[in-house]
Amino acid sequence: MSVKEFVQKYCRWADYYYGTQVLALQEKKNYDCILWENGCSCYEARPVQCSTYPFWSWMIADEKTWNECAQDCPGMNKGRLWTVEEIEENKRAYDENKPLHREECEAMMNQA
Repeated sequence: MSVKEFVQKYCRWADYYYGTQVLALQEKKNYDCILWENGCSCYEARPVQCSTYPFWSWMIADEKTWNECAQDCPGMNKGRLWTVEEIEENKRAYDENKPLHREECEAMMNQA
């Protein structure tokens, strides 16, 4: 599947800051990710947003925020323990990830 086909089938344009739009995965009616089928159907190639969750900088900023987020996510505070280094690497990857703005993404797909 080409990038253009993937975007057309699984993505949408989401409103972002200052009147811009960025590429986002679609959600199902229950707000689950479009790629969620009893687990992630693209786990090995999942976006940074997914692969770094829940170690996003704003979520790990303080214990109160972490605990509030954990109330909505049944996987948080369960499973294996992550090292500080792993958490910091996920935070760094999340912070460095830049959204694909509509104009630049459309230009890129038109060149392909």
